[in-house]
Amino acid sequence: MTYREKCDARLERIQQKEDAGLISRRYPEVETIVVNMEHHSKGICDTLLHRTLYFSPESHAYFHVECLNSDCKDCSDGFDLESVVASMIRNRASMRQGALDCEGHGITSSRVNIAYKVTIAYSESSEYRLAS
Repeated sequence: MTYREKCDARLERIQQKEDAGLISRRYPEVETIVVNMEHHSKGICDTLLHRTLYFSPESHAYFHVECLNSDCKDCSDGFDLESVVASMIRNRASMRQGALDCEGHGITSSRVNIAYKVTIAYSESSEYRLAS
């Protein structure tokens, strides 16, 4: 990928983030969202990275995580947790675990996958509104 293509891709991600809106507007009943991830990559050097993302009501409702494999080719642009988070909020679930695979292949490593745990805390006032 050329420098210009990288810049264009970055600008597109920034625009997608803006278009997603704020969590407080899109999901007003949500107080916090925490995404814990373990990135696994097998290859010449097996890699395990732990990563935690925190989202507050003032955060953008953009739950796309880039692949951390720097030499990834044919990557599908990482991991999209949007459907996981939306489903959890719709069902008022507080925790979900799962795994996702990147479709790309690295020169020095095989596919990257993540094990994730999403935890959502809801505001007390939203429970009262739902009960009323």
